[in-house]
Amino acid sequence: MSASATLTIPVTFVTSSAKDKALGVLLATAGASAIAVDGSAGTATLGYEFPGNVDGLVRRLNAVGAKTGPTVKVSLPVKNLSGKIVDPTHLLADLNASPAVSDAGYDGNTVTATIALATNAFRYVYEEIIIAGLMPLDMPTIAHPQEFVL
Repeated sequence: MSASATLTIPVTFVTSSAKDKALGVLLATAGASAIAVDGSAGTATLGYEFPGNVDGLVRRLNAVGAKTGPTVKVSLPVKNLSGKIVDPTHLLADLNASPAVSDAGYDGNTVTATIALATNAFRYVYEEIIIAGLMPLDMPTIAHPQEFVL
C-alpha cells in the first residue's frame, strides 16, 4: 500500500484544447485522485501515489500540449511510527541537502517541499522521510478501517 501526496504541477497550455487533454491524461493516470486543472493559474493539482513514477505522467502531459515546469510542490501527510524523536531541523537539512529539493518544511504532520519533477527526486524525499523515522500516510477513503475488509 502506498501513500498519497498532493502535487501541484505548474503547466502551460500551448493550445486551447490542451487543458482538456491534460485533464484526460490525469484522469487516466493510475494512482491519481482529487484532480483539478486551473488554466488561469497554470497549475494541475492532484493526489498522487507516493513515491510514484512521475516521469511517465510528465511525458504524457507534455505530449498533449501541457508543458510542465521543472519543479513540483509536494505535500505529504506523515506520522511518527518509529517511537524515536524526530528532529525537524535535521530532517529539513537532510531534505534540502539534495539539489533536487528546496523549500522543505515539516510541521509535525506534513512534509512539504518543492522538488524536481522527476521520479528520483520523489524517491529521495521518500527515503529521507523513512530514515527520519516517519511513515507516509494513506489518505483514508469514506470507508476508513473497513476499506480493506473483503
